[in-house]
Amino acid sequence: MRRNLPRRPRPARDARRAAPVPGLSGRTLAAIARIERRPSWPGPVSEAWWRWHALAHRPGPWVTYPVDDVCDCCDPFSGAEVRAVLEAVCRALPRRAAAELRALLAPVDARFLARTLNDPFAAPGDPWWSRRLTAP
Repeated sequence: MRRNLPRRPRPARDARRAAPVPGLSGRTLAAIARIERRPSWPGPVSEAWWRWHALAHRPGPWVTYPVDDVCDCCDPFSGAEVRAVLEAVCRALPRRAAAELRALLAPVDARFLARTLNDPFAAPGDPWWSRRLTAP
């Protein structure tokens, strides 16, 4: 009898962006959730993680440029700026949780560095992820 009832459509959502950062402990995820509740926080850490991971692992030639597929006017952190969000959360987390997140970021950062080129004209005071070439 229930089989014949009409089904309510479920709202479509991107399951990857709703998923928490993989490989983190529950304690670290809880600390991130506490930080994300702050009114001045720029955005969800899981979205920044997935975008940074996708940027480092994007398909194509080995040398790539850190340009995101999202429009700059529609997105608060585009391109390599998602790494700035992840760095900010590392600084805001307790020591043990920050170490866990940094250990998870290390291989992604290494891949990003290997696949991008250094910008010789970048300001030396800029963070390392901003000192990469964004165009050929």
